[in-house]
Amino acid sequence: MDKRKSGRITRFLEALSLVSIAFLLTFVCLEACCRFYITRVADEADFLMYASIDQIKARGQVDLPRYSPHRYLGYMPTPGFESGNDRHNADGCRGDEITSPKPKDEYRIVCLGGSTTYTTNPKNWQESYPAVLEAILKKRGYHNVRVINGGAASWSSWEVLINFQFRVLDLDPDMIIAYLGINDAHTRLVWPPEAYRGDNSGRRAAIHAMSRETSVLEKSSLLRMILIRLRKIKPHSDMERTLDAAPDTYYGELFQSQVLSGKYPSGIFEKVSASEMFRINRPIFFRRNLENLAAIANHHGVETVLASLILSPHFERQPRATSDEYVGAVAETNEILKEIAAEMDLHFFDFASVFPKDQKLFTDGRHVTPSGAIMKARYFADYLIDNQLLSPPGATN
Repeated sequence: MDKRKSGRITRFLEALSLVSIAFLLTFVCLEACCRFYITRVADEADFLMYASIDQIKARGQVDLPRYSPHRYLGYMPTPGFESGNDRHNADGCRGDEITSPKPKDEYRIVCLGGSTTYTTNPKNWQESYPAVLEAILKKRGYHNVRVINGGAASWSSWEVLINFQFRVLDLDPDMIIAYLGINDAHTRLVWPPEAYRGDNSGRRAAIHAMSRETSVLEKSSLLRMILIRLRKIKPHSDMERTLDAAPDTYYGELFQSQVLSGKYPSGIFEKVSASEMFRINRPIFFRRNLENLAAIANHHGVETVLASLILSPHFERQPRATSDEYVGAVAETNEILKEIAAEMDLHFFDFASVFPKDQKLFTDGRHVTPSGAIMKARYFADYLIDNQLLSPPGATN
C-alpha cells in the first residue's frame, strides 16, 4: 500500500515537474517574442506604449524627452526637443525659433492652454492649431503676425498663469489667446474637500514625490504588456508615471477607469459621487487664476482673448468628453470665461458655440484631428479679423 501511494506521489511530482517545465518554457518563449516585438518590430507608438523605462533609455528616447521638469511649472516642453517632423524651439515652445528681441513691426500672439492648445494629436508641429493660425493669417495678408504655441499637455489654469508670468512675458507678446478648461475639471475631482486648495496640491504631487519605480512584475515584457492592455498599469513613458504624478486625494483617473469598466460608482464614489465632488469643489480657483492672468496681461499692455472650450458628444468611450459630470464642469468654466471677459472688458470668443462637433474633427471629443486643427485655426482667424483685433494688412498694429 505504501509503495503504491509512494508511486502515485512520484508520478504526480513527475507530472507536475513536466507541467512546470512546459509552462516555464512557454513563458520564456512568449517573453522573448514580446521583447523582440517591442525592441525590433513595434512602431514608435507601440514602443512607447509597452517598452520598459530601461528599454526606452536604451533606445535614447529619454535623452531629450518631450517634457522636462521645471522649478515652478512642474514640467514644461523640453527646449530643443525633436522627433520626426515635431520640434520645440530653444524657448520650449512647439515650433520654429523665436526672434529676440521682437522685430519692431511684428505683432506677436501667444496661444495659452493645455494639450488642446499644444494640439497633441498631429505629430508635425506645423499642423498644430497655433501654427496653422499663423499660416492662415499670413495668407490673408497679415504678414507681420507671429503666432506662438504656448501650450503643454495637462496644463491647467495654474500652469497657464505661471507660464505667462515667468516665461511668456519674456517673449514680448502683443496678444494672448487662452483656450482651456478641461484640465481644470480634473483638479476638482479631489477628496476630502480640504484637499481642494489654491495651490492645486490635491491634484498635483510634488516633484520630489515623482518616481519611475516599477513593480517586479513589470520587469517582464510579457506581463507588462498584459497589465497595460488590461489597464492595470500605465505605460512607463506615460507622464503620470514621470512628471505628472498625482497624490492619493485625486480621483479623476479612478472615475474614468470605473466608467469605462462599468464599475462606477464603487469605492470612494459610493460615499461621494463625482457629481458631488464637482458640486462641492466649485471652480473658484479657475476664476481667480484667469482673473490674475488677465490683470497681469493688462498691466503689461497685452490684449487678452478668452475662448470657450468645446466637447464633442460623439465619443461614448471618453467620459472626459461625454459624461454628464465633465460636460457640466466644462460648461461652468466656459460661463466663467464669459463673465470674466464682461467684467474686465476682455475679448471673449464663444468657440464652443460655433465650432462643428463632427466626430471626424476630433480624436477623443476634446482633442482635434489634423483636419480639425485646420478648421479650428480658421475659426480663430475669422474671429480676430471680423472683430478687428488685428490692424488691416499693410497697416501697423
